[in-house]
Amino acid sequence: MLSSSSDSEDSAQSEEQRDSIRDDLSKMSFEEIMKLKEELGAKLYNEAILGVDNDKAEKSNSSNLKSYKRLNKNRPRELTAKRQVPFVSIEQMKQNKTDEKLRDPRFDENCGDFNVKHFKENYKFLSKIRQKDIMKLRKKLRETTNSDDRKSLQTEIQKLVNKNVEEIKWHIKQQELKREKLEIQDAIQKGLKPHYKTKKERRAKELVTQFEKLKESGKLNKHLEKRRKKNAAKDRKQLGIA
Repeated sequence: MLSSSSDSEDSAQSEEQRDSIRDDLSKMSFEEIMKLKEELGAKLYNEAILGVDNDKAEKSNSSNLKSYKRLNKNRPRELTAKRQVPFVSIEQMKQNKTDEKLRDPRFDENCGDFNVKHFKENYKFLSKIRQKDIMKLRKKLRETTNSDDRKSLQTEIQKLVNKNVEEIKWHIKQQELKREKLEIQDAIQKGLKPHYKTKKERRAKELVTQFEKLKESGKLNKHLEKRRKKNAAKDRKQLGIA
């Protein structure tokens, strides 16, 4: 009888202590409670505040798991849905957010293979947008008097112009390749031996086309002078002359 009365007194005392701890916790913020739980550990926190013995809880859970029996060996085993939610601290949540990496779908294997042709065709309209931006920047350049601002505007305009020129060259090259394929198919159908052009032949044809366009536009001399200066600078660099 004495042991039972002492046990009841201990349990009453421990319950009073838990009530006082709960009263203190009610005055604390959520972050402070989380930090306290992190410092004490989930086991001590549950025992001190909630009055839960983890060892007993684990034993009861294991016994509950064992009590789930299959009516048929071919059926899946039933499991309890009463599982403890894993504890995630605020620091871990912040770390998980910072660990997120941005992906570029063009180069991500999970998003499929990057098809240059489809990409260029789908975004062909960007050339028109760039042309409009070039016109706006040129208008702004005419109105700007500051030398630094003028240089930055000229650089931006040149970048957009170069981008559009590269896009035009790419589409022209694709048209040439398509024409070559049609010529090869036509030769095969006629029973003739098709001619497969090498990279050197394609490059020579591109240079001839470029030469003819510069000649027609009257920019040939300017282009040759620019090319001469570039080659001279390269030669001086190789010879070690400043």
